[in-house]
Amino acid sequence: MIAPLTVGFDLDLTLVDSHERIISAYIRALRDLGVDVSSDELIPHLGIPLTHTAAAVAPAVDADALVLRYRHYYDEPDAPRTLPMPGAVEALRCVRAAGGRTVVVSAKFTPAVHNALAEAGLTELVDVVYGELFAEDKATALIAEGASIYVGDHPGDIAAAHAANAYAVGVTTGANDEAALIAAGAAVTFANLDAFAVWLPGHSVPR
Repeated sequence: MIAPLTVGFDLDLTLVDSHERIISAYIRALRDLGVDVSSDELIPHLGIPLTHTAAAVAPAVDADALVLRYRHYYDEPDAPRTLPMPGAVEALRCVRAAGGRTVVVSAKFTPAVHNALAEAGLTELVDVVYGELFAEDKATALIAEGASIYVGDHPGDIAAAHAANAYAVGVTTGANDEAALIAAGAAVTFANLDAFAVWLPGHSVPR
């Protein structure tokens, strides 16, 4: 019996464009804690847990204090808006059209995942949400949901797919280019989710 299609997606810079909101929150939170950083310093660390970014750009900062300040600024009503990435709606609808389920697995704080999906207008197209999982740790959610494909913009997403025995799909919509994603083990890469939506209907994925 063939298992029903379940496709997992990363959130930030895969399904939603939240980079301005993330960078703004980081800069303001770190400034409160006495550290000035530029957006260029932060961009390579987008999509990874807050504590990892803190260790990379401001190792002397108290990580718990940073998390509190970051979430305060991230949730402010006047924070930059979170938008759907090009092709996000089409990709999610494509999975549904194939009779499949969509699962979002993110390193983001779980309530923030739900808020981001809602602000981007994607909530109704997502069946299950997991937060606070990064890299190989995402495999627990992917395995639990029976995901046969995982789509993401970060080498950690590719590692998650491999750990879950899922087909690793990379999208170059984040800070990592095609070479970096292929080096991490992506089976295929796309410039955006529009291309993924075109590819999916004609491809069966081995498990």
